[in-house]
Amino acid sequence: MSRLRLLATGLALVVLASCEAAPLTAPDGSSIFLQANPTFVIANGGVSVVTAVVTEPAGTFVPDGTEVFFFTTLGSIEQTGKTVNGIARVNFVSDARSGKATVTAISGQKPGTANPTVDISVGSALPTRVQVTADPPVITSSRSCRLVATVFDEFGNPVQNVPVSFAITAADPLLEETLDSGGALLYTNSNGQVSDTLRTKAPFGLGQKSVTVTATTANGKSGTVTVFID
Repeated sequence: MSRLRLLATGLALVVLASCEAAPLTAPDGSSIFLQANPTFVIANGGVSVVTAVVTEPAGTFVPDGTEVFFFTTLGSIEQTGKTVNGIARVNFVSDARSGKATVTAISGQKPGTANPTVDISVGSALPTRVQVTADPPVITSSRSCRLVATVFDEFGNPVQNVPVSFAITAADPLLEETLDSGGALLYTNSNGQVSDTLRTKAPFGLGQKSVTVTATTANGKSGTVTVFID
């Protein structure tokens, strides 16, 4: 084989390898519809499936194998996904941090146009309301009561695995009440509930007093209950 022919063959192989290595992305001007399911996951290993539906400027789905690139501001996500029938799916996985993860998808958008995003709430980012109860609401001979905080999302659903801390406040500067948790973080169960115990050392016969117990989530949502002590 001549030297010139060898050179031509080598160049052809390089071109072929380059073509194979180049990712197939959507045509310029394509659009992406992006969604996540679910939109809330627990911290440390919560998984949400992120789906990108990619359509060409003409309104047809992009060819199978079109690559979509994914980025996230929190946690981790598979960097690329390939379309089948215009749809690419990847997994978002949370890490130990709580907050809002913004996922972005890129493939074929026009320069200067906004890339589609979807938000996933992680850990304690979702709670919007905290309800606190005391049982019994009036402490007498038992000298203690059970506190229960229930955490809800914006739709009224209980939220699990949310860190909650309890704290006591009182008008009386002499605080004779304590919490079994010591104010440490406690995590809600599958019913969105977490419990603590309030104990008092106040002596009998000095009249009724009251304390306020506040339960607060890591994203700043709180609820209170007043406990009376005889």
